[in-house]
Amino acid sequence: MKLLLVEDNLTDAEFLQASLRRSKAEDVDLTHVTTIKEGTRAVRKGGFDVILLDLNLPDGSGIECVEAMQEADPDMPIVVLSGQDDEDFAISILSIGVQDYLVKWEGKGRLILRSIRFAIERKRSEKRLNYLAQYDSLTGVPNRQYLTEQLDQSIARAQRAGNKVALFYLDLDKFKAVNDTLGHDAGDLLLKEVAQRLYLHTRAGDVLARLGGDEFAVVIEGLNQAHDAESFARNIVNSLVEPFMMNGREVQVTASIGISIFPDDSNEAAVLLKNADIAMYQAKEGGRNEFKFFTEHMHAELVERHQLEQDIQTALRLKQFALVYQPKVSIETLQLTGMEALIRWNCPTRGLVRPAHFIHAAEESGYIVPLGYWILSDICRTLKTWQEDGLKVTPVSVNVSARQFQQADFPDRVANILEQHEIDSSLIELELTEGLLMEDTDAAQICLEKLKKIGLSIAIDDFGTGNSCLAYLRKFPIDILKIDKSFVDEVGESADSDQICKAIISLAKSLGLETVAEGVETERQLEFLKENGCDIAQGYLFGHPIWGKEIIELLDHSKGNFASLKPTISFKNSETQNARILNLGAKYLT
Repeated sequence: MKLLLVEDNLTDAEFLQASLRRSKAEDVDLTHVTTIKEGTRAVRKGGFDVILLDLNLPDGSGIECVEAMQEADPDMPIVVLSGQDDEDFAISILSIGVQDYLVKWEGKGRLILRSIRFAIERKRSEKRLNYLAQYDSLTGVPNRQYLTEQLDQSIARAQRAGNKVALFYLDLDKFKAVNDTLGHDAGDLLLKEVAQRLYLHTRAGDVLARLGGDEFAVVIEGLNQAHDAESFARNIVNSLVEPFMMNGREVQVTASIGISIFPDDSNEAAVLLKNADIAMYQAKEGGRNEFKFFTEHMHAELVERHQLEQDIQTALRLKQFALVYQPKVSIETLQLTGMEALIRWNCPTRGLVRPAHFIHAAEESGYIVPLGYWILSDICRTLKTWQEDGLKVTPVSVNVSARQFQQADFPDRVANILEQHEIDSSLIELELTEGLLMEDTDAAQICLEKLKKIGLSIAIDDFGTGNSCLAYLRKFPIDILKIDKSFVDEVGESADSDQICKAIISLAKSLGLETVAEGVETERQLEFLKENGCDIAQGYLFGHPIWGKEIIELLDHSKGNFASLKPTISFKNSETQNARILNLGAKYLT
């Protein structure tokens, strides 16, 4: 153990050396100097474990002595030796980073050595705590606190130099899927690998930090123009193109990046972080794996979105939501075979709001979960009322959001709602998207099997519009394929759409699945679907979505059969018959 004694009183120095010798410590090597200047020179040369410091020296005294040594080496433990037995003074010295305070002549060699060893250990603990306070323990890169401090300093330097600072806010796309499929250990390993790859693409002087979770940030100084940051952002996006190897499997990761610039977007570190976060969110909204510069318009959109989320919460509490129903009709018999429930929002300030304007905000905020259960409950209440009124009810389909489907207790909650309202499960059809099921196929299969045990029908909505994997049609317990409106719109006009529709219908038939065509608006479309064996049609040809009280007339009047109102409908030739179909929808469904 190498000690540096800074003491100008030779008698005191000799007493200390004698005390250490009497302790019979064999690992002590003591170097003695008499001034601050000599002490700081020795400290800078290095090699010492601790400084034993007198506070009354020829070239300085008191706290000045401590500050000089700390400046020479901030990490060096210091034990002060003083002739003053003054508790208040001792506390003031300890408060500026000294590890211990000893009164001269009172300490035996053994006690002095113990103090020295404790001082060294306390300094190590202090360094460790400082490290943990400023660095991420998983990846080893700086954390949010360190980044914020460095960003403040970068802003100050840029103000003096008259240039710009760029802050990049990165969020890994679909990182949750890695944790869910490969486990959290693999997720942690991926974060380490991402941090290392990002570090390799930063320059000396740039600050890379992990902000938490799967979020990182980079600070770059010395930019002349805001768009000088664009090339760095492209490098970051490109750096993640090469897959990562996780447990022998290739994992592809992309990042959405938001960029804010000092002084263009703010003079404050906290605001720059917030603005970069807003821009990152916009990049993710725009399709992921891209970058966006912050604009004031983004901030306005964020404020509007937050207000929308608050209004959705209020709407749930005040019961401002309502359901409309769109009929689904058998193409062969024109019989009413079911309905799809669609939500509307009776907003006091916005008027009647369609789901396209608020569902995404509900999903992002999490309000889609209670909203989804309210929808199912309201459907069940309505069905029960219709049954009690003696109406012939048909199955009702309802869209299920990804967030709701991924709730661990989703099947149980559905079963409880059906039981509470005494509704047979055969009257409820759940519509799910391909993308939802493909996020985690194993978990999806487990959930679907539970739902099927309850007795529910499962439909794949917008089939063919996503990254279809035909294997899951055999794997999952599915009952219905819904042909997306985008394909139905162009039948008879686009050979590609014709072939796609035919292929979906043929595929469904081979697997014993029912087909529902969405967005049917013309007799030409209906005729095409009938000729190719599609089972059910849904769209404006048969009517717009209508309120529950209006659909009672349809159920009561037609007894569930459109043909009872129009005995014969040919799908060829007659313009009069075209008009009758349209009039039918206009009379009873609009």
